[in-house]
Amino acid sequence: MKPKGELMRKVGVVTEGESEVRGLPMLYPQLERRLGLQILRPVRASVDPLAPVAVIARGARTGIQMSFARGAQLVVFLIDREMSQTLASVRAAEIEARLRSDIDDRVRVVVKDRSFENWLIASPEGFRAQRARYSRPERIEKAATPDKADKVTDPCAVINSSITRGQYDKTGDAPKILAAASIESLAANSRSFRRFLAVLGDPVFSSGSKRPVKP
Repeated sequence: MKPKGELMRKVGVVTEGESEVRGLPMLYPQLERRLGLQILRPVRASVDPLAPVAVIARGARTGIQMSFARGAQLVVFLIDREMSQTLASVRAAEIEARLRSDIDDRVRVVVKDRSFENWLIASPEGFRAQRARYSRPERIEKAATPDKADKVTDPCAVINSSITRGQYDKTGDAPKILAAASIESLAANSRSFRRFLAVLGDPVFSSGSKRPVKP
């Protein structure tokens, strides 16, 4: 936490997903308490995660500039890896270099491996808190722990397997799941989420995000 009277650093978030725009703010209270910063409401950029880097940079420009106009001192651009064969770290470095060169050098990039739903399943607590909807949350836990969430190739199918009736709704369910999620579990089970924490300035992962913190 920042000392009393010291202004908090403002961080902007730009992402290609609508479920992220709606869901990520549910984590903000935990993130802001943990890191002593203010995170601005996410801005959506209409980009295809599998597009060439130059195309992604053009699509992200308006959202990034808007975030800086709102007072951000750092902007984190979030994008899915999806089924790309390029490693998340390599893809992030490629996109980040282009954004910093073309737009602003205060931009960092985090590639969700492989999608936002991989982050959701990284915290089984978010599903256990909604037993009426997710009657088999142990399936989430088995698939994602320990530190396996990023390796799940079809997280939506795993989520659906825990639902008694109906199907997972990206924009409707994600905020409810993250409202009950745990930052500690997310970090323990998703390397790409640990990278997000590192980029935000989390001292726990300042020397690297490859492995979770040992209990």
